Amino acid sequence: MPMQLRERLTWALLIVVVDAAAFAVPLAALLIAYVLLTRPAWFREWVGRLYDGGAR
Repeated sequence: MPMQLRERLTWALLIVVVDAAAFAVPLAALLIAYVLLTRPAWFREWVGRLYDGGAR
């Protein structure tokens, strides 16, 4: 039984919406918020290595 045009268009629109929602999440902003709120030790060490010239 072939799909009707309306059903195919609905599926296509659903796929586009899910894809756009998945890639619209600002990952960098989430990471920055996490670092600002929790102040993890690994971030402080990483920044220290950056300013030391990576000599550790």
